[in-house]
Amino acid sequence: MGYNHGLEKKKFDNEWQKNEKLYRELGMTDEQIFAIWEFDYETFLSDRAYLEKKQDLSDYEDMLQSSNCTIDECNIEENWHEYITDVEKRRQLSELRPEQRRAYYLRKFLDMKQEDISLIINKPQTTISYWIVKISKLLK
Repeated sequence: MGYNHGLEKKKFDNEWQKNEKLYRELGMTDEQIFAIWEFDYETFLSDRAYLEKKQDLSDYEDMLQSSNCTIDECNIEENWHEYITDVEKRRQLSELRPEQRRAYYLRKFLDMKQEDISLIINKPQTTISYWIVKISKLLK
């Protein structure tokens, strides 16, 4: 469900009515209460842009089920090559071993060091370097 500014504003106003009553009971002046309200309202407005654009991932599993794939099958780390629009390049990438595509993904998309990738994939760094260069040339 998306962000509903009107509903959130109503919640903010209701909460502030309670807070204002409490602040008055504690003996705060109108200026003090207004300063707190002003700060909270500015925070509310600054959060608005974030909350309006934030994507709820609670339906992610439903999306996977509707696309007829499991989390492993939809794993972008392993299947990023399927988004390549050039049919020939995509075919050549699909013929590579999954660990080669994964090494390239980790280096180019996640900006990991080759040393770290070699530890993850359990291959020598020179092999990882060779794979990355090979795939880079293929994608040019």
